[in-house]
Amino acid sequence: MPACARGSKRRCRGTRTKPPKRSTKTSTATRFFRRKRLWTTALSTRCSARARTLPSFRPRRGPRTGKIGSVSDTRKLNPPASLTPASIPWFVLFFDLVVVAAFSQTAKTYQATPTWYTSAFIAACILLVYSLWAVTTIEFLVTEVETWTHRVIVLVQMTAILVGALSLGRGSGLQDAWGFAALSVALGCGAVLTGLRGRIHQRDRNLIIRRAVLLGVASLLFFGGALVPAESDVGGVHVVLIVFYLATPVAIAAALTLMPQLVHRDARERSHVIQERFGLILLIVLGDSFLLLLGSVGSDNTIAQPLFFIASVLLVFSIWALYFPELSRAAFPDTLRAGYARLGAHFLLVLSSTVAIVACTWMTKHSFPQLAESARQDGAWTALPIFTISASILWLTLLRDRRMSAQSVLHLTCSVVLLVLTLFGIFASDLESYWLLLAAVGVLIAQAILSLSAFRVASSVA
Repeated sequence: MPACARGSKRRCRGTRTKPPKRSTKTSTATRFFRRKRLWTTALSTRCSARARTLPSFRPRRGPRTGKIGSVSDTRKLNPPASLTPASIPWFVLFFDLVVVAAFSQTAKTYQATPTWYTSAFIAACILLVYSLWAVTTIEFLVTEVETWTHRVIVLVQMTAILVGALSLGRGSGLQDAWGFAALSVALGCGAVLTGLRGRIHQRDRNLIIRRAVLLGVASLLFFGGALVPAESDVGGVHVVLIVFYLATPVAIAAALTLMPQLVHRDARERSHVIQERFGLILLIVLGDSFLLLLGSVGSDNTIAQPLFFIASVLLVFSIWALYFPELSRAAFPDTLRAGYARLGAHFLLVLSSTVAIVACTWMTKHSFPQLAESARQDGAWTALPIFTISASILWLTLLRDRRMSAQSVLHLTCSVVLLVLTLFGIFASDLESYWLLLAAVGVLIAQAILSLSAFRVASSVA
């Protein structure tokens, strides 16, 4: 028997020893570090994918010292290829607040006289301010340049818009000459901003020149209206009104020249930012409604109309539920016709939301005898603003789906019901029209609930 078999320590030649068996059990520390390594790898992969979608940032070196320049200098010289939400100028958001304040002041001036003439005048005023907003904010987004020169010009424009809004009332507020002069300055600032952009970007030079010329012509028309005596008329029509209705379409035409730039391939890459700008101006309108509501009933001992108070709050949330969960995510159209339709639908939604909120807020403050007396003298509110809200939501839904979807059928049905309530309110008595308006708010609330429920069901299925 070999010595290795007898327990000797020497190893026998030609014999192999089996390796010791490794334990298949993994320790707790090993499992922890393995999971940590996998989690770190996945996180770095996601961060790398996210970084590839962001604009590249290359710090600028000084010409002599080699020091890195400021972020604002880098942005001026090397604008990013794609616009991200972080690059939206905060000064433009400040400009939105001033524009919404002008919207509210315009609607509040004539909230006690809801006649067809005053309704058309309110729509024209808000459309003019909306055109100024579109020119200024989209110029900032497309140009991607924010210097102190731009900020000072926009500050002057904001002040001019506020002065123009304060001079809207006939027989109250500032004189018409102040308002026309302020609008002339605001449009002139828009022309200067457009001209500054033309010095930076040469690709859209023809559109920029056309827009600057139209804004300049509108500014000169309003300046001429400021020089006209307030009491002068032609055939019983005030000359200042003629000038207003001549200059406003020119300013609107200037704003419409932005559309070819918005549907351009480079602009479609940042369409989500443009959609955020449209959504933000509507969101500020909805937020301003609570300030109007507090200012309307804040000084009273009691709420004269609790039903209209509740309706005002629910109306705001209904508009939010109809637009923001779904329609705010839709991509901006890629054709001129669809782009013009999208801009028109958004303006109709902003206009009708402003007027409807101001109407419900005004009726919250007055009792039924006061409402009846006001209706006999100056006319009564109908459900027309509520109907136009539903119609604009239907319009936006059709532009997004491009077919008669289930959501479109829902909005179409509610729009038809609201149209019937509007027609009944036109021919109804004074107090009946207010009850029909309250019923229209209830229909819009039901429309918002059904639309939000359908959206949640579709999201869960997807």
